[in-house]
Amino acid sequence: MNDDNQQTVPLLGSSLSYSAGIPSSGDNQQHVRIVNNLAMAATKTNIAVTPTDDDSDCDTITSRTLLKKKTEFVLPAPSNADVENRKNDPEADQTDKANCTTPLNPNNQKNGSPSFTDRLKDKISNAVPNVIQKKPREYKLKAFVGFLFLLVVFLVGFAYIFYYQQLARKTYFERIRFTKEDRIIRVYDDYGLEALRGHMGASFPTSQKSYKCHERDRPPNSTLCLEWMGRGRLSLAQTPNKNQDDKSRCYRVIWQSLSADTYPTDCYEMNNQLWFGAGAVLGQQHDFAGWPLNRAEVPISPFVTGSEVRGHNGWGQVLRRYFMNSKAAAIIVDDSTPLWVSVNANQSQLLCLQSRSSGFPFFDHGEESIVSNTSTKRNGTKNNPIVHSVLNYTICTAADLETLLTSLADAWWDGLRKDEMEVVKKLMEDPVWRFQPRADDNQTVQSLMKYTNSIVGSVWTSPGYLLIDTPWEERTGDLEFDPNRFQGLSEALEIIHRKGFKVAVTVRPFVSTFSKTYKSGLDFQLSNSSADSVGTWIRQPYGEGSPALTSYNGDHSLALADVTSRNISEWVADHLNTLIKNYELDGIFFESVTADYLPHYYVTAKPLTDPSKLSSLWVDAARQVTTVLSVTSATQMPRLPTFVAIPRLPSTWEGLTHLLPLVLTLSVSGYPFLIPPPVGGISNLTKPDKELYIRWLQVSTFLPVMQFATIPSSYDAEVERMASNLTGLRQSTVLPILQRYGGSSVFDGLPIIRPLWMLDPFDKEGLDVADEFCVGDELLVAPVLEPGAREREVYLPKGVWKDGIDGSLRKGGRWIHHYRAKLDQVPFFTRAAEGTRL
Repeated sequence: MNDDNQQTVPLLGSSLSYSAGIPSSGDNQQHVRIVNNLAMAATKTNIAVTPTDDDSDCDTITSRTLLKKKTEFVLPAPSNADVENRKNDPEADQTDKANCTTPLNPNNQKNGSPSFTDRLKDKISNAVPNVIQKKPREYKLKAFVGFLFLLVVFLVGFAYIFYYQQLARKTYFERIRFTKEDRIIRVYDDYGLEALRGHMGASFPTSQKSYKCHERDRPPNSTLCLEWMGRGRLSLAQTPNKNQDDKSRCYRVIWQSLSADTYPTDCYEMNNQLWFGAGAVLGQQHDFAGWPLNRAEVPISPFVTGSEVRGHNGWGQVLRRYFMNSKAAAIIVDDSTPLWVSVNANQSQLLCLQSRSSGFPFFDHGEESIVSNTSTKRNGTKNNPIVHSVLNYTICTAADLETLLTSLADAWWDGLRKDEMEVVKKLMEDPVWRFQPRADDNQTVQSLMKYTNSIVGSVWTSPGYLLIDTPWEERTGDLEFDPNRFQGLSEALEIIHRKGFKVAVTVRPFVSTFSKTYKSGLDFQLSNSSADSVGTWIRQPYGEGSPALTSYNGDHSLALADVTSRNISEWVADHLNTLIKNYELDGIFFESVTADYLPHYYVTAKPLTDPSKLSSLWVDAARQVTTVLSVTSATQMPRLPTFVAIPRLPSTWEGLTHLLPLVLTLSVSGYPFLIPPPVGGISNLTKPDKELYIRWLQVSTFLPVMQFATIPSSYDAEVERMASNLTGLRQSTVLPILQRYGGSSVFDGLPIIRPLWMLDPFDKEGLDVADEFCVGDELLVAPVLEPGAREREVYLPKGVWKDGIDGSLRKGGRWIHHYRAKLDQVPFFTRAAEGTRL
């Protein structure tokens, strides 16, 4: 480096100086900016530099250290050539010393020399290495390129994952999405919102891979068919609408088990929606059993009719394979499926459907299977074995709950005769009087006459039906009145008929092995024995076909007629016809056998896919010779004029509280024609509590049929007065509405007694109201259901309503708090004409 290219620059805050070359005019602009910034910082500090005692006062090493502190740059050390030049140039050395003692003043110029700032710029410009000067620009470029690379990788990966997710989550019929990897099905409504989400094939792990079905295994018209090797086969197809007015969309789901130990199971989420249907639920400790279904908790159990006494499952006497949620989606299970159901098991918030053709009562060995030691499934025989389970059901969606219910309702008018409609009308107009004889009462006929005399002349213009309840036989199944307790019954019944009563009796399908009917059945079996004949009674699956016995109501040796055989069905009808003719009866109330009362091991002439169907076969046999007025157990609405009797409820406030949820559940499950329990409940021959009896009577006034066991006159004048007022209200206001909607229900199958959401399916407040109900769309009832209560909360759907107590008009879509109702008052409201304003 030449001497004329050197400048001595005093450094800030130090007695040292540093010599560096002056930068050329072609240096980097970034470099110039750095130097300018450092120089400006230096000008702001006016610090004198004191020279040291030797010639190295402006030591470059110390200067580099100080500059590093100020700028984070390390200045290069002077070269050997620089040192030699300084030794050969004393004048330059003296100049450097003078500069070391010069105060730091940027305006100080000597002999026209550059200012301090200019010299500092020059020194630092040459001091900063080129590699450092270039780093900011290079690093920015590299960072930008790296960012672009990562962005491209992310977008490609996201597109890849999204693409294959869409391939897996394929859309079917524009309303169903199914992901075959995790087997989740999503069903959407008309608005594109998710109405149903299910976990398919829950009985085997989701890690198992699926394959397309072979063409020979694909069901007809199926859009989707997948198979999990050794586990199950799933098919999905859209079903056609019933007619042009049908506004629902329905899809058929079929699971077939491919191994004996695999039970097809689908579970649907219950959270974020309310569920209705299924039927009566047993053993619930909450106030509103089964309404909505989310409040129930039932472990996986056979979906067959049951009773509180037997307790084999969580289901009651009246069921329907029908489940519907508040998002207007429904699941209807085919009758051919040996169905098991769980609801919110272990608080899972899942509704699970399972097909399992094993386990009581889905247990029916063929005779050959025992002899040959082979294992066939329920109802399996040598000629017709059932190897694997099939889960077959339909999913339907609609715009709203009311539309869905309308689409799925069944009509009852086809083939209905005029005389049968007269029976329906008679049951709705006049009450049913249930007379329960005592087994130890030898004066039963006298008690019967006294009971009917207290009814005649009361507030009812027509006495209605007199029902002689059990026990009226000497032995169960005799189908004859006990001659010891019913002496002179024929004459008494003639008098009762003249008073205007229609007379019916309660009949059960059980036959005691000590009865005359049982012996008659054995004789019939012997007289009709042949190679293809079957026994009169449901048989054991082993031995020589001995009758399979069961127990009921304390009697432990009872047989059941095998009405799956046409010959046996006609034999039962003949015996019933004898009873009807001998006593000129007007019909029977059939106390049906529930599936949990079947023998544990049994075989029938024809397989019973659903053991609950045995009751309906018995009703079909009885209908050949008489009118079946009601049944206590059902899995579908029987043919009119047969009503469905709501299971008996105890004479308690809890029993009254459970009445309305049962009525609502059965109504939306396809049972519009219902007979409620007797007013006051079943009280075991003691009178119900007076207040309970009055409140129960108020509820029954608005139901399709009124049934009494305890007569109002057995209390006091106050109860008789209230009963008279309620009878007048029923005749003038309620009955016309009941008959109008009952007539329309024959054609459209819609409920007569309706939940609040049928008036406004989009009103979330009315979805889970379980202690109010509507008669059609015109009358709303909010009865008092608690002891001692004289007020309650009432919710009115949208519209204008007329108060049935004070006649005032009230705006709907809101709650009425602390609505007062005295003991002799029942809160009810009639819908005002459209356009009515307050």
